[in-house]
Amino acid sequence: MNLSIPISIRISGQGGQGNILMGIILAEALVKEGYWVVQTQHYGAQVRGGLSFCDVLFDKEPIDFPVAETFNIMYLMHDVAASHTKLLKNNGILFYDSEYVNLKKDAVGRITKKIVEVQATKIAYEKINNTGVSNMVALGAMVKTTNIISFETLIETMKENVKPSFYELDTKAIQLGYDSVEKVYALKLDDKITKLVRGFE
Repeated sequence: MNLSIPISIRISGQGGQGNILMGIILAEALVKEGYWVVQTQHYGAQVRGGLSFCDVLFDKEPIDFPVAETFNIMYLMHDVAASHTKLLKNNGILFYDSEYVNLKKDAVGRITKKIVEVQATKIAYEKINNTGVSNMVALGAMVKTTNIISFETLIETMKENVKPSFYELDTKAIQLGYDSVEKVYALKLDDKITKLVRGFE
């Protein structure tokens, strides 16, 4: 038996930071590029200010189970989500916004060396004077580093999910995030489960 294992992404932060919109845009862009995709989202009891996160799973093949327990890619937008680092897969890619996340690199370093500091909030404030688009800066940085979708598909999908009055602002924010990182980490899309554990045969 060969079951494909989808790539899993979690974007975590405070309610109101725009992580859900990031996940929706990412999921729809992946569909455009031919992947099978599952996108889910979670809001805490306190919608604004409480923990919220968005998960995206994608694969070249149909996804048998739409929930991930560990993640290949994780983006932390706020310290409120710091506990999610324990769900990162070994050698996974961890992004974090250094303005709101005080990352314990020694602890995370035992899980992965692929740690990417993204100054999304700082860039949004200093370059655009609008921290409300820090999620778009973050999205640009994530797409550049992982190379999971093209820049063109990202911009096209963003425009399908925001009002036309935000096109120029969000495009600039995505471009700034894209240009802010240099490292690219290739993802392996061909992992398989070849043997089921007892009870799941």
